[in-house]
Amino acid sequence: MRTRIWLTSVAIGTAVLTGATATATAQAAPAHSETAASSSTALGWIYAGTYRTKSDCQGDGENSAQEWKCVKAPSGKWHLYVWS
Repeated sequence: MRTRIWLTSVAIGTAVLTGATATATAQAAPAHSETAASSSTALGWIYAGTYRTKSDCQGDGENSAQEWKCVKAPSGKWHLYVWS
């Protein structure tokens, strides 16, 4: 009986972790212009683009009509993320 409970716990834990990983991967993927307009129940930061300067990134962020942030990459470029 203990073995059955333990195996069930492992299976449920694996399913939960696998689902969480798939969700995190889907949120990190760049949004295509057609899919960005569709409604989704998943909320999180979505990559919107890369810019040479911080001011370019901020300009597009301000025009996005959503909550946004610019994050500096190790390469010196800026990544724009919008909240969806």
